[in-house]
Amino acid sequence: VRMHSVAQAPSARSIVTHETTRVSSRTRRFSRLFSAGSESLRRCASVPSRNSRGRIVPRAASKRDDKEVWIQTTNVQVLLAALECGLSTTALFPSQDAGLAGEWRKVGRFSPLALTEDGTVTEEDGDFYRAVGITLKVNGPEDVDAIARMAGVEPLVVVDSSAWRIIPAENLVAKFGATDESRLFSVSETAKDAEAMFEALETGVDGVVLRTDDPAEPRELAAYLKKRGMIGGGGEGPGKLELTPATVTRVETVGTGDRVCVDCASAFHPGEGLLVGSFATGLFLVHSECLDAEGYVNSRPFRVNAGALCSYVVTPGGKTAYLSELRVGDDVTCVNWDGDTRVMTVGRVKVEQRQMVLVEAESAGKRFATLLQNAETVRLVTAPGEEEQVVSVSTLDVGDRVLVHLQEGARHTGLKIVEEEWYEQ
Repeated sequence: VRMHSVAQAPSARSIVTHETTRVSSRTRRFSRLFSAGSESLRRCASVPSRNSRGRIVPRAASKRDDKEVWIQTTNVQVLLAALECGLSTTALFPSQDAGLAGEWRKVGRFSPLALTEDGTVTEEDGDFYRAVGITLKVNGPEDVDAIARMAGVEPLVVVDSSAWRIIPAENLVAKFGATDESRLFSVSETAKDAEAMFEALETGVDGVVLRTDDPAEPRELAAYLKKRGMIGGGGEGPGKLELTPATVTRVETVGTGDRVCVDCASAFHPGEGLLVGSFATGLFLVHSECLDAEGYVNSRPFRVNAGALCSYVVTPGGKTAYLSELRVGDDVTCVNWDGDTRVMTVGRVKVEQRQMVLVEAESAGKRFATLLQNAETVRLVTAPGEEEQVVSVSTLDVGDRVLVHLQEGARHTGLKIVEEEWYEQ
């Protein structure tokens, strides 16, 4: 692939400001390379979103905001491995490999991106090509300095330092991390290199282009990201959430409501559940249904009966969502009684009319509430020192101590905000 130096590179922003560019004679030649899979490409290619300034910015391959991985390979087994392990659904094809996008369309659903000869990353959208970023070759320290100056200028910069291995990633991460206008990706040829990029200055790059023909590399990188809680499917999360004992002050049967069961694509373990509640400031740890229910109901290790439709639930990145907003493919944060977290992918959301129980609890002088279904299978995780590690709402009493997660500040669209005066009741 011929890539320009930083000084020669075309500006993706100059292409983006035109918003769309009709397929020219040059891009028509490139389009013919994709002709075998053009219909599939149009169907599965992600469409970039447009921000408030009208600039096109790349949309993530999934709803996860933490880290993103693109695959660049000439070996279909690498793409297959990435799809199977949940690492990526985005593949980057240089012009000489463009025909592979059509040949591989039956492997699985993925979003193909094209890397043109001038280093521009584009995606096809019907009769249009949209530029989503640029790829820049690094041959020396002067290139690194020039790339740093592109923070806030280019929407996405992919840094290829394969010709010059000594790249101060921390400098670029710090520069691009200071702006919301740009994202920084890095080309990595091994999972270990990608891990180093994701850990630079702790926050790391926004994404990695994993360029390899070895199917073991995407699996190794997926295992790392799952362990860090950056993608769903099973490993330990990136850290802990603080859980605080709260004393139950009220348990009362109320009317019926829309109850939400969150069914996930992975199994919960004993001690794990979701943080839900009526108030964003205090969320209850509701245990999963991985335990048997006195022999009456079989366990459902994939499910948390999370409560009323209006309740908050904790999602990755320190955010919250309403239970009513959850959809198949979304992510939620699984928490155990020690506060350890991992990311779980939602496989189904089941909403039914059920009788509800109001549970109120108090901690640190603040009172919190949640509405849960009146059922023996609905359990809260208890505080250390209690006789049982979980307690069903059917036997919950005033004075019992349960675990809650306290949060400061109000919430707007799931994000913490600062309000001068607000309250929940």
